[in-house]
Amino acid sequence: MAKPYGLMLRRGLCKRCPICGQGKLFRRWVVMVDDCPRCGLHFHRADGQWVGSWFVNIFVGETVVLAVFMVGVLTTFSEKSPPMLQIGVLAGVAAVAVPFLFFPFARTIWTAIDLMVAPLDLDEGVAPGFELDLESPPARAGHDGSIAG
Repeated sequence: MAKPYGLMLRRGLCKRCPICGQGKLFRRWVVMVDDCPRCGLHFHRADGQWVGSWFVNIFVGETVVLAVFMVGVLTTFSEKSPPMLQIGVLAGVAAVAVPFLFFPFARTIWTAIDLMVAPLDLDEGVAPGFELDLESPPARAGHDGSIAG
């Protein structure tokens, strides 16, 4: 049985390796290690790997900006002239701060999504015992040497 997608996504949300759950995947806030220190998963699997993480990051950032703007306008809706300058400044700060603060989460979330869409190949070098489980359990040899299904 394959690892549940929910587990992989939860690990990504917690800045952990989606395969083994290892944390400490960043040397600095925006500098990710090349490989998982525990299972050896190589995070940069293909050219253009991180375009999806940029999308996740921008989507979350813009959603927060929209929420700040909407909450600001709706809470001051009864006023004759809402404080648009303050709302705009707060939305601008969110537009810069949220993508920076969310960056490592976007990377690990995207790694989990990428593994859900394109599972590991046998030659991807993940340490033994950490491979994604197969869809069905492997056949086992019986006591008489025959293969049991």
